[in-house]
Amino acid sequence: MVGAVPDSSVYKGVEQIPRFIKRVFEFMHELKNKYGAREINILLSGHRCTTGCIGAYFEGVPEDGNILKFSSDNGQYKVYKL
Repeated sequence: MVGAVPDSSVYKGVEQIPRFIKRVFEFMHELKNKYGAREINILLSGHRCTTGCIGAYFEGVPEDGNILKFSSDNGQYKVYKL
C-alpha cells in the first residue's frame, strides 16, 4: 500500500494516482467548458478517492499528494462554484 491506495507497482490493474488525477481533472474541465457559463446545479457522486480528487480540482492538489483530505464522508456533500 502507498498510503490508502494499493501500490500499482505491486497490484496489476490499479490506476496510478497521477493518471487518476489527470482523468478526473479532464472530466472537470469538460464540465466547466460545457456548463461553466450557465447558472445550474450539477450533482457529482463518487467514492472517497473521486470526491477527494474533485475537491483537489477546486482546492489544489496538496503537496503531500493526499487528495483524500478533500473527500466527502458517507451521506455528506460539498458545494463548489465552477
